[in-house]
Amino acid sequence: MLLGRGPELERVSRLVTEARQGNGGALHIVGEPGIGKTSLLARAIDDGGDLRVIMAGGIEAEANLPYACLGETAAPLLDGLGSLSNAQADAIRAALALGPSPGAPSDRFATCAAFLNLLSGAAKLEPLLIVIDDAQWLDSPSAECLGYAARRLADTRVGLLVAARTGGNGPLLGSGLERLQLSGLGSDDSRALVEASVPEAVSNVVAALLEIAAGNPLALRELSARLSEDQRLGLVPIDVVKTGGVALLETFEAQLVALGSEDREAVVVASAALDRGLAPVIAACRDLGLEGGALERAEAAGVLSIGSDRLSFAHPLVKAVAYERTTPAERRRAHRALAEHCEADARAWHLAAASVGPDDAVAELLEGAARRAAARGAYSAAADALQRAARLTADASSRSGRLYAAAVSAALGGAYDRCAALLEPLTETDEPLLRARVRHTLAVATMTGGIQPPADTHLMLREEADRVLPFDPAGAAAMHTDVALLAGVSGQFKVGPAAARRAAEVLPDDASPMVRCRVRALSGMATMLAGDAADARDALEEAGRLLAGMDGLSPGTQSAVLGLHAGVSTGQERELQAQMTHLIEMAHETDTFGLLPYVLGVLADAEYRLGDWDAAARDLSAVALAEEYGQYGILPFCLSISGRLRAARGEESRGRAELERATTLAQEVGSLTVVGWGHAALGFLELGLGRPEEALVELIQVEAFAEDSGLEDPLFVPWAPDLVEAYVRAGRPAEADAACVALVRRTERAGVPLALAFGARCQGLVEAEGFEHHFEQALAHHEQADSPFETARTLLAYGSRLHRARRRVAGREQLRDALEIFEQLGAAPWIERTTAELQAAGAIHRDPIGDPDQLSPQEVRVAIAVAAGATNKQVATKMFLSPKTIEFHLGRVYRKLGIHSRTELAALVAKGVLPSPPSARGALARSGSPEVPRPREHPADDRLEELDRQRLVGRVETVLVVYLAELGAILEPLVAAVAL
Repeated sequence: MLLGRGPELERVSRLVTEARQGNGGALHIVGEPGIGKTSLLARAIDDGGDLRVIMAGGIEAEANLPYACLGETAAPLLDGLGSLSNAQADAIRAALALGPSPGAPSDRFATCAAFLNLLSGAAKLEPLLIVIDDAQWLDSPSAECLGYAARRLADTRVGLLVAARTGGNGPLLGSGLERLQLSGLGSDDSRALVEASVPEAVSNVVAALLEIAAGNPLALRELSARLSEDQRLGLVPIDVVKTGGVALLETFEAQLVALGSEDREAVVVASAALDRGLAPVIAACRDLGLEGGALERAEAAGVLSIGSDRLSFAHPLVKAVAYERTTPAERRRAHRALAEHCEADARAWHLAAASVGPDDAVAELLEGAARRAAARGAYSAAADALQRAARLTADASSRSGRLYAAAVSAALGGAYDRCAALLEPLTETDEPLLRARVRHTLAVATMTGGIQPPADTHLMLREEADRVLPFDPAGAAAMHTDVALLAGVSGQFKVGPAAARRAAEVLPDDASPMVRCRVRALSGMATMLAGDAADARDALEEAGRLLAGMDGLSPGTQSAVLGLHAGVSTGQERELQAQMTHLIEMAHETDTFGLLPYVLGVLADAEYRLGDWDAAARDLSAVALAEEYGQYGILPFCLSISGRLRAARGEESRGRAELERATTLAQEVGSLTVVGWGHAALGFLELGLGRPEEALVELIQVEAFAEDSGLEDPLFVPWAPDLVEAYVRAGRPAEADAACVALVRRTERAGVPLALAFGARCQGLVEAEGFEHHFEQALAHHEQADSPFETARTLLAYGSRLHRARRRVAGREQLRDALEIFEQLGAAPWIERTTAELQAAGAIHRDPIGDPDQLSPQEVRVAIAVAAGATNKQVATKMFLSPKTIEFHLGRVYRKLGIHSRTELAALVAKGVLPSPPSARGALARSGSPEVPRPREHPADDRLEELDRQRLVGRVETVLVVYLAELGAILEPLVAAVAL
């Protein structure tokens, strides 16, 4: 029985039950050595008797062997490899050395995704319980895979229990895991445990043991068991240090001291082994001339246990004591002996541990181990091997080269802090090529990891690019390109075009497609930000053609993605969407996932602007991925896109929280452009909520940033049209006029339809006379753009002005068109505002028509989901909306259908009365852009074309009826007067 662990046992039991029921999860148990972690794991195994249990653990000596623990965990599941894609099955085989090592480096998340699919596939056959002990000694790649899976076990039949020592130096499993901290037992439970172990102990001895062990169960048991009879009776004092952990070490050391010298040496060999294999230990002992019975005698003394082919210590601390409390010479001797009986990677590490001073031969072996680790996606292990190899390298130049390679491996593994720490001492090397590469890598890594403001690095990088030009022109072009990128990220837009031009000048004719794509993409970005959309468009088109030659693992692809993002400002949103979709497909085909936060973030922004808000919400998984991958440079941007989408949908609290976090993080990492983006989105949020003065507080900051930074493009950071509207709605016409003049200047220079629409809309807002002409111009420009939300905003502004000019019938027509688009998008604040304008404009209230064809696509989606039994909250989660928005849509559904309950709604759906919602792209596209096919969501999809035609006819008829009714209302008093 486990004493004093009631709540902990209950939590572990609940995890097992939830896994059994298909609601899997993970629990991270943490505590000091001997506190009872392993006992809790054992109880979980007992509770999960009907589950398939897989046990594994970390071993301190194996911490440098890539995927050591993952191999033990995945081994029982390898029959399921056939259910994985070829790429994922190959990733598992390569990681576990079950097949040929890939020739090229692998993405570090490929194995993570494959392992998760292996787990979930096996759990479909029977529920799984994965139990990992001593996680503080997990090798880094295994820890990363287990942490990746642990955060994605919801809705699976997998429970994961991980136990780790408090303060362990091993790799963490990452954030997001529930943590169960074990503390010492209370005095009553501690006393009960001692009295059960040594019932004859007198009270003062029990009290002394309680004080020494400090509630540690293992200390209580071990110390009690090792008391002499006189100590139990209180005749001899208990002579141990009064600290639980140290007392344990002293106890285990006493066990080892009691062994004979040869037996102790055999135990040292076993403690130096890099895995649990028995054969290498026996062979090494034989080489050292140790008796065959030495290990058996250690087993008899309770130090270790021997299986058929494996060896394990009685407790991890016994192994630690055996290794650490011996002489360095004895340890080196053990490692040299073991090296003769191990495979290549373990041999390299054993020889490294046995080396005294530089040893180039061993360094070569470690470099080979690093290459093999990188090919399997184990970049942290590769960095470890290269860093150790550098310490063993005699030649200074070769040593620097290996340290640089270690830093690159660290960056590929997401350890950007470690990369920067390894590179910093190399920045002043005398070798020009190496120094340039070091500084270039340092600049990109610190930007990606959000470690150093990019403004501090782009000037240095420009100097290095010119210095290295005679030796490496393609590298110099890439560096000048990243100067433009760093300047753009840091809000120095006047620097970017010159850097982009310089990159194009020095780009050699034989440069690879990857370098050319990178140069052209960032040239497009730099020229766009400076306001030259025409040249930017040409550069982006060429970069798009070169995109097929990009490598998902290359930092150059990351730079190219950021450059291609300029397509949202050049009218190339559809092309950008196709390019990012291609990169996502490439990532899944090649299992290169590290690029996904960049690609998904850019794609989500394009989808938001195109009006495909559901897709944008899905692709904003980029936020979670950026956090998980440690990419704090792109994280604020992804948060700002997500926050703007939430603001548009009326999710005020979550949107505000994301935008405030985005601006804070962006300020910390020096991404001033994203700071401006965040303030612009906060201003948009306030404007949507009808608070123009609060909006101006945010938007005026963006205006100052644009002026200081040289931001000329009117679309990339969307703020200027909101500023004009906020001034108008706040009753500040002079400031609105000035802001409008500045915006029109930028939009005319850009020449892009959407930009021109913005300029014309704002002129319609501020002009006292002739505003109709400007709004009609704006709508004409919108016909050439692909921006339903902004089209609806123009219609809303136009209808509002017509209403205030006492042209209520014409105003209502524009307002109804705006409302239809807002409803299709689910733009709750804008729906509310437009509805209020319609009511103020005297829109005739009509009784419910009971016609399902009058439902908007979004209303149909809500109706079908609610009719299936989902709650408002569940529908909101599925559709990436707020419950308040779902409630709003559901109310409109009831009114339009003339019903009053979910039961009536379910009956209509059961009869097949409701149509299926058309695709968001098809329903919202106002230009000639091709529709993207969507999977059918409902049997009524075959009727979509006919329904669309009927809706168009019905809408025309409705307009005519309303017009005639209103005309009759006007003429009726005149007719009555004539009759009199």
